[in-house]
Amino acid sequence: MDFFKQPYPFELASWIDSLKLASAIGVFIAVFLLIFQPFGLEEIPASYKPWMISVYGGITFIAILVFQQVIMRAFPNFFREQDWTTGKEIVENLSILLLIAIGNFYYTSWIGGIRPTIMGFLFLFFATVLIGIFPIVTLIFVHYTKSLKRNLREAQTLDTSLQSKSRENLTAQLTISSQYKEENFSLSPQQLLWISAADNYIEVNYVVNTKPNKKLIRNNLSNLEKEFYPHGILRTHRSYMVNMHKASHIQGNAQGYRLKLENAVETVPVSRKYAPAITEWMNQQLDIRP
Repeated sequence: MDFFKQPYPFELASWIDSLKLASAIGVFIAVFLLIFQPFGLEEIPASYKPWMISVYGGITFIAILVFQQVIMRAFPNFFREQDWTTGKEIVENLSILLLIAIGNFYYTSWIGGIRPTIMGFLFLFFATVLIGIFPIVTLIFVHYTKSLKRNLREAQTLDTSLQSKSRENLTAQLTISSQYKEENFSLSPQQLLWISAADNYIEVNYVVNTKPNKKLIRNNLSNLEKEFYPHGILRTHRSYMVNMHKASHIQGNAQGYRLKLENAVETVPVSRKYAPAITEWMNQQLDIRP
């Protein structure tokens, strides 16, 4: 059961990515059904068969598009990278299959292929799951295993290099500006751990005498990214910036890397998108050679 609780790569798909995925799977389903004609599809008259069967591919296309671009965006608190696991990935794909089954049920009932009853729906749901569940679970397992091995290997290399280098003793004062000028916040780089996005605010996580503290400031990460890069405070995720001088360990999981910081219990994510920038900074600032 631990497999279902493991972190799994997650990113909300763009419209273009959803269109590509939905088109590819929709075409595959249409071709598969046209070739093998399971579940009584061979009884459709030959003159109508190609387009009537192809509609099932269209239903799959619409279901994937609706789920990824409407349903997933309507529930942002559930579909979050930091909470995403292999179990949730399987549930997501089963939900898409359910949506496809509903579409297949109404369409098959409309063309007279099945009675509009609960048993008829259960039959189509079973048929849809039977076709899709094994490829889904297999692909999820392969993707998880591949991502985990790659990220663990890369994280171990980076962590070994990080441990071999000394930390800089930073003294320059940092000022984190607020959209309300009177709320500007100044602190030592030795105090700052990370900054995270919090709706229209940023949450500054820092330490005072090794004790963790937090402060909300009206601003966003994009406004700070370029200004703080020379200080070694880097964007590691769409929702996080980290003081790399306070990084003590780099760990890997299937989603990417996690940074362990001095005087902090919580780890901070590093997404695949920002990993190259972290590596480049370490090569430059800590004199690591690729």
